[in-house]
Amino acid sequence: MTDSEGKPVQAEICVSIFDKAYMSQAYQETMLSYNLLSTQIRGNIHHPTYYFDRNNPDRLHALDLLLLTQGWRRYIWQASRKDYHGKPFLCDSIIGREIVGSRKMKRNATSGGEQVIQVFGPSGDSQFLWTDSVGNFSVPVSIMNTFRGGYVYIKPLLGKEFKPHLTLSDGTVLIDSIRRSKNSYLSYLNNVEKGKKGAELVTTQAGTVLLNEVLVIRKRRMPFRDKFMGRLDSLAQFNLNTAWVCPDGSQEPGTVGHLNDYWEGYTHHPTGSPSANYGGKRLKPEIGKRYELIKYLPREDGKWYLADITSIVYQGQLYTDEELLRMNNITRCKGYYGQREFYTPDSAEMLSSLPDARNTLLWSPSVLTDKNGDAIVPFWTSDINTRFIGIVEGTDGLGLLGSNTFEFHVSKTVEE
Repeated sequence: MTDSEGKPVQAEICVSIFDKAYMSQAYQETMLSYNLLSTQIRGNIHHPTYYFDRNNPDRLHALDLLLLTQGWRRYIWQASRKDYHGKPFLCDSIIGREIVGSRKMKRNATSGGEQVIQVFGPSGDSQFLWTDSVGNFSVPVSIMNTFRGGYVYIKPLLGKEFKPHLTLSDGTVLIDSIRRSKNSYLSYLNNVEKGKKGAELVTTQAGTVLLNEVLVIRKRRMPFRDKFMGRLDSLAQFNLNTAWVCPDGSQEPGTVGHLNDYWEGYTHHPTGSPSANYGGKRLKPEIGKRYELIKYLPREDGKWYLADITSIVYQGQLYTDEELLRMNNITRCKGYYGQREFYTPDSAEMLSSLPDARNTLLWSPSVLTDKNGDAIVPFWTSDINTRFIGIVEGTDGLGLLGSNTFEFHVSKTVEE
C-alpha cells in the first residue's frame, strides 16, 4: 500500500478473491468510484471503475467528457460542517438517561441522586451500572462485548411509585435522516426487459449455473426469542394467565371442558348470567389439549342466547415482545454480534480426495498493513479450472482511499 507519491501507507484493507464469472461487466463499483464519482454527479454511469483504472490511458480525457455532459465547467469545493455541540456523531457504547416520574413528580422524586440500572444480555446474564446525578448513563464497550450475540436489555431498579423509564440515543436515526435528505444515484445496470420469461441460464466453463437471485421464504408461527425474552414470557404466563377451565357441559368429542376468560367475551359463565358464580372446581388449562369456547349474549327479556361456539387447541397466552417489555418496564436495543469468520480449509482438509468446488477463495474484510505498507494474506485455491479475480480496497483512516484488482488462472496439472 502506497500513496500517490509511492510512499508506504499503513492502512486497513479488505481482500476478496472469487471466480471471474461472477464479476458483472455492466455493473462494477469500487470504493474510489462510489465515493468520488457515482454519488457526486447526477444520472447513471456505465462502468464507473473505468475512470479509475490506470490501465486505461484515456481515462482522464473520458472523465472530462463525462463531466461536460453534466454541464460542468468548473468545480468549487465548499466544505459544510454542522455543529454537533461536541457530541460524537457515532458512539460504540449505549448512551441513555433515566427519567423519574412525570413532570409534576420531578420536584419531589429522588432529584440529584445517583440510581442503579440493570443491564441484561440475551442469555439472561446481567450487570449493574450507576447513573449520574441527572440520570445519564453509558453502557461501555466492555459490557457490550460480554453480552454480544443479540439484544441488550436495560431495566431501571427504582420502585413503580417513582414511575422510572429510560430513553436511549440512537445514532442510526441521525444517519438515516442524512441519507433521506441526500440524493443517491446508482451506477448503470443491465436493462432487463420487464415481464420477460424463459431467460437463458448463464453457466461457467466448469458447468456451474449462475443465478441472479434466490428468494427463500419460510413461515413460522412463533417469533424467535432469546433466553431472556423466553424467561419474561414464562413469568407472564405464570402471573398473568387468568384463563381457567370448567369441565361441565362440553358437548364436542375430544374436548376436555370449557375454556373461560381466554378470548374476550368467550366464557361459559358470563357476568350477570345464572351461572356466573361458578362454584365448581376451576382447573388450569394445559398446553396441547383441546377446549371448547362458547359465547353468550343477553336478550331483551333477560335471558341469554348462544352467540358462538368453537374449539381450539390451547397454546397458552400469546404476548408480543413489545407487551412483555412494557409489562416489565424494560428497554431493548440492538447489541454486538459475534464476528463471523469466512470458511477457509486447513492443510488437513486439503489432503482430502474429494473435489474442492469453492467459487470464492477468500473474503477477509479487515487486513492491517505494517509500517512498510505490506501485508501477507494466505489462501488455498480450489479445484475449479477457471480464472479468478481479486479485489483489494482500503483506507488509511485519514482520507486516503485505494482500490485495485488482480487476476490469476487455476489449472489442474496431470501427473505422469
